[in-house]
Amino acid sequence: MAAIVRIDKEVYVPSPEPRVGTSVSMCYIGSGLRRQENRSLVRSSDWSDTHKMRYSDDNGRTWSAWEPVPDRHRVQGEYTRSGGPSQGGTGQLDPVSGRLVKPVFERIVKGDPQEAMAAIWRGDRRFSDHGYYQLSADDGKTWDHGHLLKYEDGPDFDPASWGAPEFWRTNEMYIGACAVLSNGTIVISATVPVPRDDPDHDQYPAIFPNDYREGCVAGAVCFVGRWNPARTDYDWQVSEPVSLPRRQSSRGLVELNLAELDDGNLLLLMRGSNAGMDPVQCPARKWYSVSRDGGLIWSPVSDIRYDTGATLYSPASISTMFRSRVTGKLHWMGNIPEAPPEGNGPRYPLQLVEIDERIPAFKKDTLTVVDDRHPGRDSEHLQLSNFTVLEDRETGLVELYLTRLGERGGGPDVWTADAWRYVLRFE
Repeated sequence: MAAIVRIDKEVYVPSPEPRVGTSVSMCYIGSGLRRQENRSLVRSSDWSDTHKMRYSDDNGRTWSAWEPVPDRHRVQGEYTRSGGPSQGGTGQLDPVSGRLVKPVFERIVKGDPQEAMAAIWRGDRRFSDHGYYQLSADDGKTWDHGHLLKYEDGPDFDPASWGAPEFWRTNEMYIGACAVLSNGTIVISATVPVPRDDPDHDQYPAIFPNDYREGCVAGAVCFVGRWNPARTDYDWQVSEPVSLPRRQSSRGLVELNLAELDDGNLLLLMRGSNAGMDPVQCPARKWYSVSRDGGLIWSPVSDIRYDTGATLYSPASISTMFRSRVTGKLHWMGNIPEAPPEGNGPRYPLQLVEIDERIPAFKKDTLTVVDDRHPGRDSEHLQLSNFTVLEDRETGLVELYLTRLGERGGGPDVWTADAWRYVLRFE
């Protein structure tokens, strides 16, 4: 098995102090070479602080001074609003509308955010999640106010009442990926509550976000948009949902990835979880579905496999798909361990693999290790996950930014972690 990329790596931002790491993300703004880099400090799960950003107009050769991002976390009484519509970030260009389209995730938390994020694992959900899209008509210089995505009746966000109960518990979703299709539409994926009536439904645990709504699991839908020039906005259709019973994923389907295949079909790749269940009887997988009509009807959910037909393990961890400008091939990056994972881990090794778009499946002879746990240097708590990927628009090199959480230990020490930069060159 030959590596399909050559990999260089370096510490990009060292841990600033014990039990604190730095999260790094990098993106292009619009269609040119303008970059935005964001950094924040991480010291607890699913929450970060001290956000700042800087810009480069020459593809990273020179940078502006760091600017604080004061509105990243906004407060109204006992509520904290994280994410949501903003003037930062970027999106994909839709040539039909001439707009950049940016999916946006928003979380509103009641009370102390760190306490609230810890309480979720006790079944006490003190927050509400929603998804928006924003449009830019000037290549990312400015963005509109944002549009709430809806799959059911419910009010829009009220700037004067962040904790409005009707808003909190309608149209909840965990926003996924966006794809601009060759047929002139755009598709935005999202995790939403989907009703299930499996006879053994209550025999298996329901761990967030599978507890979004009683009698439901966290499934997936897609919003298919077609540009309406008269309204200068998109007209939306909501797809049929797909889901898994709790016996196959105790946390439903989340962190959705979308890609248009060579034949025009759509591939939706999803994270599941076997948290709280026997890891052998309920093996941890990555799951997929295919649409042949542009995103409205999806095939039954199946586990993604190698092109040999062999199964593979993958924990509940982030993954991504991207098509290389250099090779034109579709690739997946994520964690494929040898032993059966339990819930979120182990999140190593981190691997890259080419996707056979005809099946679809992972081409086993292209599987390449990007990084792995070093037994002499890294603790068993290492996480090679929660990364961002950027393809250099001048060179075609793939840049990966990843904070190696847990490299120095578990518990509070999991956050004593360096942010690394990896550069991948296709052979």
